[in-house]
This record gives sequence, C-alpha cells and structure tokens, in this order.
Amino acid sequence: ILHWEEDLDKNPKPISAKWKLERFNSDIKIETFVGRLSEENIDEVLEGVDVIVDCLDNFETRFLLDDYAQRKKIPLVHGAVEGTYGQVTTIVPGFTKSLREIFPNVGRKKEKFPILGATAGVIGALQAMEVVKLLTGIGEPLLNKLLIVDLAFNTFDVVELK
Repeated sequence: ILHWEEDLDKNPKPISAKWKLERFNSDIKIETFVGRLSEENIDEVLEGVDVIVDCLDNFETRFLLDDYAQRKKIPLVHGAVEGTYGQVTTIVPGFTKSLREIFPNVGRKKEKFPILGATAGVIGALQAMEVVKLLTGIGEPLLNKLLIVDLAFNTFDVVELK
C-alpha cells in the first residue's frame, strides 16, 4: 500500500514508507533503517523503541527480534502474510509465550511466495491497532492469542495459545 511502481528499484521500503507516512502527518518523527538486522547491530537499531512491530518475511530475523524483545522486555507485535493468509499476535515478555515458543518448528525461508497488497494492508492495520492498544491501554491486545486471517473466504479465527 505504501510502495508505488515508481519506487521499484529506486527507493528502499523504509525510505519509501517514511516519505509517504510523513505526508499523512507532518508532526510524526520516523526513523528508518536500511540494511540487514543482525545480532551485531540490533541494540543500536532498536535503541529506545517502545514497541517492536514485526513486518519481516523470514523467521530467522523474526527470532532475532523476539530474542531482543525478551532480553529488553519490550512488547513485540508479530504479523505475517502469504497470499490471502495472514496472522497476528502480540508478545509481552514475561507475560505471554515468546515467538520461538509459538513457532518452535518453523522451517527455512521460502525462496519466493506470493504477497498480496490487500492481505498485507489488512494485517498491517491489525498490527497498528495492536500497537495503539499497547500504548493507550484501550481494548484487548492479542495476548497469548493468534489471529489467523484467510481473506479468500473472509474468515478470522482466534487461536488460544496455551
């Protein structure tokens, strides 16, 4: 949704998103990072964040975020999409299961898989709402719950994570 044809092969996603989001609200401060997140740079990249939002395409880096969130006691809002499917959960260290506990047997990253803008938009909006809930205390975040979305059939299921 935030990336246009004119961005292809020109603007990295963080830069493209920042430029567009700042036009929605000129009072917000957006810091970007372009590069590969690693154990060596994660402390510097995520220093001072209040909530981590996972918009990644692989579990290797997601687990790196999860480890950081657990170590720093920072909430992590996980989201993932593939085709018409998506999932969202909110992890609060010391209170909910970690991402590694929820997905202990995840395989290696697929080379390519379909990402539909509409699915990413729905999951992204749900993640944004999870952040709003965490920051404001309004509503009930998906704590120890996994929301599974199938937009091909318009189904939304919540799985209790025990």
